[in-house]
Amino acid sequence: MTTDDRGGDRGSDRVGGPDAWLGLSGQNRGDGASDGAGWYRDLRNAAIILTGWPLGRRGEIGPAAEAKSRRAFVLVGLALGLAAALFGWIADGLGLQLFGAAVFATVAVVILTNARAECGAAATAAELAETEPGSDRRFALIAGCVGAILLARIAGLSAIASLADMLGALIAAQVLSAAIMALATLSETAGNGKADDSNPPFDPQRDKGDSTALSIVTNAVALLLAILFVGFLNGLLAYAAAMLVGALVWFSAEICGMPRDRNFLYTIRIKTELAVIVTVAAIL
Repeated sequence: MTTDDRGGDRGSDRVGGPDAWLGLSGQNRGDGASDGAGWYRDLRNAAIILTGWPLGRRGEIGPAAEAKSRRAFVLVGLALGLAAALFGWIADGLGLQLFGAAVFATVAVVILTNARAECGAAATAAELAETEPGSDRRFALIAGCVGAILLARIAGLSAIASLADMLGALIAAQVLSAAIMALATLSETAGNGKADDSNPPFDPQRDKGDSTALSIVTNAVALLLAILFVGFLNGLLAYAAAMLVGALVWFSAEICGMPRDRNFLYTIRIKTELAVIVTVAAIL
């Protein structure tokens, strides 16, 4: 049984809930739905979407709450990147060198996110290959895709010359890929009936007036963070590469008839993340 109000704009938080205790909720209308921004709630929902951890929430996240959580994607991506970078730094301190640090950082990303994006991207590949659900061929294809993603991440990170640059690229990749994933939810063509109703994407038709501002602010923050961690020129090139790959995935989806479900968004996240890592590795 779910306890969240899926029809509410913000989810299931009630008067006196964690948002009210933190002073982050807006005025409550008295019917259980909040009119306020609710950064705590958006951060939590974004973290659930990107990692799969329930984080104390009961029930599913409604489409409106998903749409509102987009603004917090970059912050969650930053937290994931910093946490994974910490494990990479510890591995290097243990004498495992750059390759060991890359392996530890990759494993940390997988554990922190429950391989959510990797499995989502692999499931999309399996759908495009028209494999039968539950078949051995589908399982083998998904396992192979996930393994290829992990190997590509390790290879890209370990190709970077210094530990500081490698960890900076890892963080920038998490931030930029989260920003591009959020940007992809704003398209007018998403949620146009192609998506699987059992796993709907974010509803881009909600808060249409805020979409442009959200897009600009989210990407500006992501770009500034990328510049902070990999340098000005590298950050600009990494951002350009992420945008280009995201656009290519989008137009490829149009050509191939890829459903605009959550797995499609995870595909964009994975491919833009790898694009950032490869770009930084090529430059440095």
